Amino acid sequence: MKKYLSISQMAEIHSISRQTLIYYDKIGLFKPTYIDNNGYRYYSPYQIPFLREICFLKSIGIKLKDIKNNIKDRNTNKAISLLKSHKELIDKEIGKLLLIRDSIEERLNLYLNADQFKDELYRPIIEKLPERKAVFIPYENKISKKELHFTQMKIWNIINRHGIVPFEGFGTIIMKDGLDKEYIFEGAGGYVVLSHADDYIENTVTLPAGKYVCMYKYGMPYDTEFLYKLIRWINDNNYKIVGNIVDGCLLDTTFYDEINNVDLCQLQIPIEKIC
Repeated sequence: MKKYLSISQMAEIHSISRQTLIYYDKIGLFKPTYIDNNGYRYYSPYQIPFLREICFLKSIGIKLKDIKNNIKDRNTNKAISLLKSHKELIDKEIGKLLLIRDSIEERLNLYLNADQFKDELYRPIIEKLPERKAVFIPYENKISKKELHFTQMKIWNIINRHGIVPFEGFGTIIMKDGLDKEYIFEGAGGYVVLSHADDYIENTVTLPAGKYVCMYKYGMPYDTEFLYKLIRWINDNNYKIVGNIVDGCLLDTTFYDEINNVDLCQLQIPIEKIC
């Protein structure tokens, strides 16, 4: 038996367990050269390169069933095909991880700047905002905290189906045309801004780039006091509203405390100067 390696020796050489080799044998991935009458498994030293390759392919994340199909009757074309397809999978995973990292950075910046937002409460500020793509769903019922939550989850479910991390800003869009109606929230709905909108996603709308008058405030979208205050400021300063109004949520219900039990939001109203 000196020409053979025991299962323990083979496992030790490759820094794997005996149980792993037993499992590989059972699934037909890597079988011993010889099994004695007592059921002990033995391997040839010439099998070492094969097990080494199996360990390598597994270490880079290739599934055992794909390794099994590749290692049998192996040739360079099969090896190239396996590695190329796995590289494509890894590239997709890297892209997804980069998007996740961007979303984490976005949320970190939001939380890190929360105190600064609070210092600027209820003060109109003119900002230039970039174009944003967002998934938008109109409210089905009269706007309320419950309706906000249910609508947001409808949007998150759409985004999740497309494998997108659902955080780049969210809140309510109030239609410009609704400002002249008795119920100003007619046609209003929830939105979530997309980090990347290269692919088609249903219910996508564009929040145009341009000049916005903004105001941080504690209050829900259906609390219109601050909306009307900002509209009066726009009129008093010789501006006009040129698009739909965004009420973006910064700190939601999960951050309520004894002092504030409503969302910290930013109103964003697109404006132009009246000549």
